[in-house]
Amino acid sequence: MEKIFSGTSMRSAPTMAAYNAYSAIVRREFYDGDLESASGDFRDVEMEKALSSPLSITRITTRDEVTFRRRPHHVRKNHVGLRVLWIVNSGSVKIVRGSGTTEILAGQAGLLDSNVPFTASLKSSPEANHFSYQILIPPDIFSSHLQEADRFSDPFPLESIDGEMVRELFDVIVKHGSTLGNDIAENLSHALLEAVAKLLRNSDINMPKRQTLVDRRLSDIESFILKNLSDPELSYDKVAISCGISPRYLCFLLKAVNTSFSELVWSNRLPKARDWLISPKTRDYPIHEIAYMSGFKSAAHFSRMFKANYGMPPREYRAKHFQKMDKAMTLSGNQDHDHREMIPEAA
Repeated sequence: MEKIFSGTSMRSAPTMAAYNAYSAIVRREFYDGDLESASGDFRDVEMEKALSSPLSITRITTRDEVTFRRRPHHVRKNHVGLRVLWIVNSGSVKIVRGSGTTEILAGQAGLLDSNVPFTASLKSSPEANHFSYQILIPPDIFSSHLQEADRFSDPFPLESIDGEMVRELFDVIVKHGSTLGNDIAENLSHALLEAVAKLLRNSDINMPKRQTLVDRRLSDIESFILKNLSDPELSYDKVAISCGISPRYLCFLLKAVNTSFSELVWSNRLPKARDWLISPKTRDYPIHEIAYMSGFKSAAHFSRMFKANYGMPPREYRAKHFQKMDKAMTLSGNQDHDHREMIPEAA
């Protein structure tokens, strides 16, 4: 491996010189950000390059705690799109993001998106210095093998059979990285990421699904409809304009999920009306008032739609629901009374 930074060789240099040298290496090898060291310098840090392409693999060792902060202005200025696979041999890597905090411990790996602001702290353990590998993955290669893990951020262990395969492939790449030809390096890199994907799939890890543009648009549409169910003038054009899309695109989105505008509205409006109909808080509301609250223009229309979906008119549905409720409460009260009669009085 090629040594690209050694703090020990700069022990006689001023602290700022060591900081500037380390910063330059970090910007060149990784991405822009702010660096901090618990001791105020980086003289206990060493970085070695194991592979440059198609994956960039760097080994980092340090005795001191080192922190890297990638802030929003760094992302805007230096939008690299890289994903990071971190493999920790000793010590830990603590990552703080807007979505939460995770800590990758020794024997674990973790994924990081460089396009999201984060803070990564490399920490040693009482027994040993920090020792980890940072693997930079270009976005096209990441999507080819790990698209399902696009939003996954939890650490995962490497102790399983699949994890052993990841370890063995990784060890080969690290050991022979400087002598591998381009074709072999590329094939081994793709095999490594495919092994990671297999490990995640076989670990019963619940990975959050990537939300597509269509998913986000549909979520916006349904959210707007839910907020405006009581509006009797809720229309196709009104929803499209309010969601910032054209009626034609709204039609495309609904066809993509095999539904129509009316089905989407009624599938939300009728359950809401049913909930109000049988809620104890609105038990005494007249049927026509429930209809208007739900966005119906008339009680007659509400009754027809309700009967078509629930098999009976809303008045009958409400009466049967509360008859069952009252009967259950009466039965429960009788059982409590019988139970109290069976308890002998204290002498």
